[in-house]
Amino acid sequence: MRFVRRPWLLAVGVGAVLVGSAAAYAPSAALRPVALALPAARPKMVMPDSYIAQDDVPALSIPKLVEAGQHWRLETSRGAVHVWTPHTYNPKTAITVVYVHGYFTDVDGAWRDHRLPEQFALSGINAMFIACDAPSDKYKPVAWPSLHGLLASVVAEIGVSMPQGRVVAMGHSGAFRTLEQWLPNQRLDTIVLLDAAYGDTWGYRNWLYAASDHRLIDVGDDTLKESDALHRMMPGTLVIDGFPNDELTDHERTARILYIRSQLGHMPLVTGGHAIPTLLRALRAPRILTAPIRTPLD
Repeated sequence: MRFVRRPWLLAVGVGAVLVGSAAAYAPSAALRPVALALPAARPKMVMPDSYIAQDDVPALSIPKLVEAGQHWRLETSRGAVHVWTPHTYNPKTAITVVYVHGYFTDVDGAWRDHRLPEQFALSGINAMFIACDAPSDKYKPVAWPSLHGLLASVVAEIGVSMPQGRVVAMGHSGAFRTLEQWLPNQRLDTIVLLDAAYGDTWGYRNWLYAASDHRLIDVGDDTLKESDALHRMMPGTLVIDGFPNDELTDHERTARILYIRSQLGHMPLVTGGHAIPTLLRALRAPRILTAPIRTPLD
């Protein structure tokens, strides 16, 4: 049988392959940016220095609250881990808060110099607070690539029931390298970025929309450019221009996507004794009656 060449047929076939390849590798259509709605003003939250929810229970001082709680320092193959629970800790209603420090320190230094137990106590929430080791510079490997592994190590060592509530990850600056690796964890409910919008920030967007109960709280300071770009692609973001000096409003505390354009400074966010407790109180965890909510750290 004689084969007859048909150049036009060959051209059509090659064209179809090229079109198909282009369709397969063409980038997805760009999402339409949304304008960041910056409020002209926000209501002030006026509260007494010591807030008592129900009973006339005198508020304890921060040092007494820290001392009354339980503290563990665990030595693990992946570095030290600090755990602190308040004196009225109740695992049935508590949440888990995992704090990850940034560069130029280690977990012991952050625990001491950033006064983490004092700030956790000042938040006045029922939670188990865990602070783990993390890279101190960009050349160090991530100490805890698995959030599940970290929680399993804690529960195996402290002999106290873990919280039955949500799991929250809060990280500062270079902590983004650790948080990125925790995104696949099914228990992770809320992420709090403290000037940590580095790396592949698009991953936080994908994580947020993967489940309806996921929450993102982002504080941008040095990372304002990166955070602005991220939240322009996240419709429904509630924006606060400037970190509030007072308490967050109920509307702000319950926002699914909260973005605070901070003026406090990169390090004062974690050392100033205001931002961390304020954001912890936005996690919708039960309050401890004997904890003051406005007394700043001296």
